[in-house]
Amino acid sequence: MTWHAVDALDRAVDTTRRFLFPFEAVRWAKLAFLALVMAGGGAGVSGVGVPGAASSSFGASSGRAGAWSEFAATESESVPAEVERAVSTAAELLAGLDAVLLVGIAVGAVLVAVALLACSIAFRLVFYDALATTEVALWRPFRDRFRQALGLLAFSAVLAVATGVPVLALVVAVDPAALRAVGVSFGGLTGSSTIVTAALGALAVVALGTALIGTVASRLTFEFVAPAMVARDVGVLDGWRAVWASFRGSWGQVVAYFVVHAVVAAGVGIVQAIAVAFVGGVVAVTGLVALLLAAVPLGGVEALIGTTAGVIVLATVLGCAVVAVVVLTLPVTLLVGTYLTAYEVSTLAGIDPDLAPLSPALVAPEESASVSE
Repeated sequence: MTWHAVDALDRAVDTTRRFLFPFEAVRWAKLAFLALVMAGGGAGVSGVGVPGAASSSFGASSGRAGAWSEFAATESESVPAEVERAVSTAAELLAGLDAVLLVGIAVGAVLVAVALLACSIAFRLVFYDALATTEVALWRPFRDRFRQALGLLAFSAVLAVATGVPVLALVVAVDPAALRAVGVSFGGLTGSSTIVTAALGALAVVALGTALIGTVASRLTFEFVAPAMVARDVGVLDGWRAVWASFRGSWGQVVAYFVVHAVVAAGVGIVQAIAVAFVGGVVAVTGLVALLLAAVPLGGVEALIGTTAGVIVLATVLGCAVVAVVVLTLPVTLLVGTYLTAYEVSTLAGIDPDLAPLSPALVAPEESASVSE
C-alpha cells in the first residue's frame, strides 16, 4: 500500500525547489510578504478575542489610575519627567472615557481583527494560486479570493463556537462562578455526589471529543479544503463536499498525514528556531555595540535611559534590531512555509489530483504520472 503522506515528502522538496528557484528578487519579495501575512491553520480565529481582552484592560485602568499615580510619585526619581508626564496624561484620558466609548473601542478592535484575519486567509489562498499557476501576483488573486476567505473565516468561527460550547458547559458545571463573574447566575450541578461525578465525567468526555473533532475539522479545512477551493474555484461547503467524497475509504491516509505532518512540522520548527536564535544573537551583539558607541557622546550608559535623546536612541536601536531579525530570517521563513504548504498540497494530490492546486511545472514528469495513476 502506498502512503501518500510519506511519498509527498520528496515531492514537496522538488516542488519547493522548482517554485523558488532560480532566484528572482521581485518574486521572492512577493513570496516573503505572503509568508509573513498568510494565516496558517485555524488557530488564527481564536485571536479574535484578543482585542476585546485588551479593551477590557482599558476599562479597568480607570479604577487603577490612582494606584499608578502613587507608583509614579514614589518612583519619580528614577523615571524621566517626560515619561512620567506622558503616562499620567494617558491615565487621565483613560479615566475620563465613558463605558459607551470603551464598548465602541472594543467593537472597533474586534472588527479590525476580523478584517485582518480575513485578509490573512485570503493571502493564504493567493499562495495556493501561485502554486497552481507558478506566477506570483498579489492584488488580483487577493481580490478574487477574498469572498472565499470570508467563507473560510465564517466556517471557522461557527466551528469554534460549536466545539467550544461543551467545553464552556464543563467549565460552568465545575465552577458556576465562571458565569457569575460576568453577571450571569447559574446554580451548577446539584444532586448526589455519584450522579454529579458521573455527569461531570460524561460532560468531560463530550467536551474532549468535541474539541478533538473541532481541531481535526479545522486542520482539514485549512490544509485540504482551502486548496481544493482554489483548485475548483468553489466555496467552503462545496470544497468540503469534494474533499469528503475523495477521502471516503482513505481515512487511513489522513491519519498517516497527521502523524507525518507533526514530525515534519517539529523538524522544520527546530531548524527555524535555530536560525532565529543565531540571527538574533548576531543582531543583539551588533545592537549592543551600537548602543555603547552611542552612549559615549551622550555622557555614558546611564544617559540611555535618563535622557530624552538616550531613550530615542535606545528605542531606535531596538526597533532596528527587531526589523533586522525579521528580514534576515525571512529566507528561512519562506523556505519552511513553502515546503510545508507544498507538502500539504502534494499529499492532497496523491489522494485526489483534481483537488490539488499544483502546476504540472512544479512536479517531475515521472512523479506527475504516478500521481495521476
